Amino acid sequence: MAATTVPETRTFMISEEERVEMVRLLEQVLGETRVEIHRTHTPDYRDRVISQESLLRGLLAKLQRVSE
Repeated sequence: MAATTVPETRTFMISEEERVEMVRLLEQVLGETRVEIHRTHTPDYRDRVISQESLLRGLLAKLQRVSE
């Protein structure tokens, strides 16, 4: 049976101004990532970009929840 790994979790504090800037930057990078996925034809590279997009979406969702 294969062992499963649990990602390590870290907690840190950022100001509201920093959070807003991070959200803005993540949204910008996500837009660029979508274009990259569309233009990429190499399967391995495309899979990596899709994984990166998923990670960025998760981070963005966490930062947006903090403001609620």
